[in-house]
Amino acid sequence: MKLRDKVALVVGGSSGLGRACAEACAAEGAKVVIADINERGAEDTLAGIRAAGGAGMFVNTNAMDESAVKAAVDATVREYGKLDILVNSAGGPTEADEAGWHHQIDMYLKAPYYGCRHALPEMEKNGGGSIINIASLSGVTGSMAKVPEGTGYPAAKHGVIGITKTLAIANGKKNIRVNAICPGYIKTELTRPLYEAKDGGDRLITQRLQVPMNRWGEAHEIGKVAAFLASEDASFITGQSIIVDGGFMAR
Repeated sequence: MKLRDKVALVVGGSSGLGRACAEACAAEGAKVVIADINERGAEDTLAGIRAAGGAGMFVNTNAMDESAVKAAVDATVREYGKLDILVNSAGGPTEADEAGWHHQIDMYLKAPYYGCRHALPEMEKNGGGSIINIASLSGVTGSMAKVPEGTGYPAAKHGVIGITKTLAIANGKKNIRVNAICPGYIKTELTRPLYEAKDGGDRLITQRLQVPMNRWGEAHEIGKVAAFLASEDASFITGQSIIVDGGFMAR
């Protein structure tokens, strides 16, 4: 229970990696607020958290709307009195066209910025905190994408890492740590078409990508890293991009 008495706001916590982060933080004792537009997914996640003895609530939030993100931060503080942990994990499918490019910037870059912007003052009031931004391998390397329209996602994820490092430097003396997680190939709804191929996505992992651990990652493996970064076990870790990819980037 390394997060006992902590309060975590998970933006995008209704499904996928965000849900895994919410569940992992709750398992370590944190009260969890899920900010998302997917109420059904959030309530399903919270039901599991409560069944395990945890606590939390849902705030209907469009992560691309700054006023809505601020309202989620305010609701968290109003309900639980403080904010210790922020996880920025909003995401969803987009098209590789001009409109999709702008949508990806809004979802994957502006949304984390909004979360950080409004969480930081509350963490400073509280004497510290931990921000975890979900980035991507596309934030540390180039991406196979349709050019130029397909560059929105990697551009946004590179930007998230820039925000992470800059805010870590700016807020270190305030006892606020800011880190990013860069997942590799993880089983989520967004990657379902890949791992539900006839071979279960095995050829992609073992032959095309040659992931050293020879398997897909699971969402809970990202969630546990987020819970670690939120805890005092990571008390001297800030400004880092933690790659969780089964060894893929080691090549």
